[in-house]
Amino acid sequence: MYKKIVIGGLYFWMATAGAETISLEYRGFYERLTRVNQGNYQLVELAFSVPMTPNCQLQRGSISSEKFSTPLSYTESQRLFIPFDANLKEQRALVNLAFAGSAQGCGIAMQVRAKQTLAQYDGERLRQIAVEMDKLLGAMQGFPMRYFSEPIAGLHFEFPADAVVDITLNGRTQVSQGPLRIAAADVATLETLSFSQRPTVLSPWVK
Repeated sequence: MYKKIVIGGLYFWMATAGAETISLEYRGFYERLTRVNQGNYQLVELAFSVPMTPNCQLQRGSISSEKFSTPLSYTESQRLFIPFDANLKEQRALVNLAFAGSAQGCGIAMQVRAKQTLAQYDGERLRQIAVEMDKLLGAMQGFPMRYFSEPIAGLHFEFPADAVVDITLNGRTQVSQGPLRIAAADVATLETLSFSQRPTVLSPWVK
């Protein structure tokens, strides 16, 4: 599940030669990461990323305050690796993102996902992942809405674009192209699941 968010409530725009830079308060990221750390989740995490649209191609990133500046790590798919550090919050640090384009319409996506994806799963592991995803999604909603949220509809597996994957579910194989969704009722009785190619992302299926 992806959710577009404004982190911290405040952001700043800076124009540079051929690029736009957005600076967001680190405090907003820290508050969300605190909820993750309080839950002690073994198999799931919270990921931040910038959608890969023409105006939102990252050139570089950094975290800075009045006292320091350090590079921000991110992947080719523009997932941001935001550290969990109380000192950054106390120093009122900013997360700075420089875009090659105009940055018009850019945002931060927040996604609950499995910490790692595997080519083979047993049912017990998938059920634990589903339970932890439910719990973390509820924590992200906060009080009192987490008590009224619907359980996830199931699990959502993503694969590289155009990949044709053999999927073996409880010993029965099928060929698939594109994302795979397994309903919660099927996860509850699943014994084994394997793929000819490891998924890139495992996230909640939310209707």
